[in-house]
Amino acid sequence: MDGGSDNLVSCWLRSDQVSLVQAIAEQAGLEIIEAASPDGRGVAESLEAEPTPDLRALLSSTSAGIVFIADQSGITSENDTSVLESVIDAAERGIHVLSLEPIPAAALHLSSPAWRDAADTVRERISFVPLARRSSAYAGITELLSQFGEIESVGVRVLCTKAAGSLGARLFGICELLVTLLGTPETIDAAHVSAEPTPDTLRGLSGHMTANIRFPGGKCASIMASDSSPGWSRAITLIGPKGVIDASDHRVRWMSPEGQILDDSQMTDTKDPVTLEATLIADSIVASLTPGLRGQPIHMNATLAMAQAGLLSARTGHPESPSTILDILSRA
Repeated sequence: MDGGSDNLVSCWLRSDQVSLVQAIAEQAGLEIIEAASPDGRGVAESLEAEPTPDLRALLSSTSAGIVFIADQSGITSENDTSVLESVIDAAERGIHVLSLEPIPAAALHLSSPAWRDAADTVRERISFVPLARRSSAYAGITELLSQFGEIESVGVRVLCTKAAGSLGARLFGICELLVTLLGTPETIDAAHVSAEPTPDTLRGLSGHMTANIRFPGGKCASIMASDSSPGWSRAITLIGPKGVIDASDHRVRWMSPEGQILDDSQMTDTKDPVTLEATLIADSIVASLTPGLRGQPIHMNATLAMAQAGLLSARTGHPESPSTILDILSRA
């Protein structure tokens, strides 16, 4: 790694995320040496880390080889991509940027010069965590899919505490998973419940969301996501002619249409939801930093177009198509 020592990390986080970030760092084998927070210098002091004024200063001056972004504030707004440019600059120096929030957070940011002109190797140093595709449960599903065959319908539910990421992060992760399994959808019909209006980008999205999604070939999916849960919960159900696969972060089970259990695997020890959050994020960090475990890069255009269509649908009250957003990106 060119940007610093392999296990040294600088963090951007809120005060309510201190205990979670400490647990993540401990389980991932990372040492926090610097920290910055929208809540002031006291956060760095509680971590016994060197305080840094803000996220941009942390990205530009850190001596660590890893920057961990836990809070979404200050990353990017709809019209300001200056911090995105700082993230790219850090990645160009060889620093791995790990984030609980998607970067970029809007499809149109993909056409910004900072992102568009960055080399693939640079963009691959920017990782969203925890990515379902880099979990042991997804590895278990992948082993079964060649035998399971066609997937006709998918149901996904992901709930978390606010400390573990926003609703925008949960929606992005679900969209990435569904694009991986079924491709780009035709339409998404979403509903959003929150005290705040639905934003134009994933940044600032909080509360609860449900959606029904239509894919080419007569396939469908449904999702439920929230950042207002007491703890972490992630589950996926796949339905096809050869039965049902039910998977969580603990267990993967395949049942035939006749009800026979064809496979039943325990993936992790059952833990309380709060401890599980730290473990899954730490495991995803390790996978993101390990080339052999990283897998294929995220299909950012399709993933963000699907998420953006969901936001638009929640605002209009009608199904929206990711292809409309992809068309705009192709002309940008």
